[in-house]
Amino acid sequence: MPRVFRLGQRLTGPLLGALLLLCIGLQGDCLAADKITGPLVGTWRLVGYTDTVAGEAPIHAFGTDPVGLFIFTADGHVSISIMRNPPDISSPTTDRDPDACIPAWFCAYFGSYEVNYQTSTWITHVRGGNIPAYLGTDQSRHFSVHGDRLVISESYDEGGKAVRAERVLVRESRR
Repeated sequence: MPRVFRLGQRLTGPLLGALLLLCIGLQGDCLAADKITGPLVGTWRLVGYTDTVAGEAPIHAFGTDPVGLFIFTADGHVSISIMRNPPDISSPTTDRDPDACIPAWFCAYFGSYEVNYQTSTWITHVRGGNIPAYLGTDQSRHFSVHGDRLVISESYDEGGKAVRAERVLVRESRR
């Protein structure tokens, strides 16, 4: 027969331990909720998405007027959505590239994040999304905030050529 706890009864043994761990866990969540502050927290609207291969014309994979929102909450959650404008619903819904979005005209992922303002980086701990290669990974990004403008920029090598990736966003709200 299950043991029933009655008001006024002393807590002992495993029940006391479980209650103590629960309280510590809840306190940790409350402390984490106040943990992230600074200019990155809020909602950002995407206004530019450009990749430029050295010596070549810029590539606008999501069109010259992309649609997107990047949401960073003070309690450490992030949601990123980017859509081609206008959407290309005729594009294939599957792609063998593990970094490809499915469908190709819409990319989204979400999870928790940590930010380091000293190094101007954040890391997204990806929990879900439509980029198979991102699932369960940590995605690091370099950024700078200038008032209500967020610029995410990375440089990498692709096929022996330098590529400069730049994402430009404007602040929608500070929450």
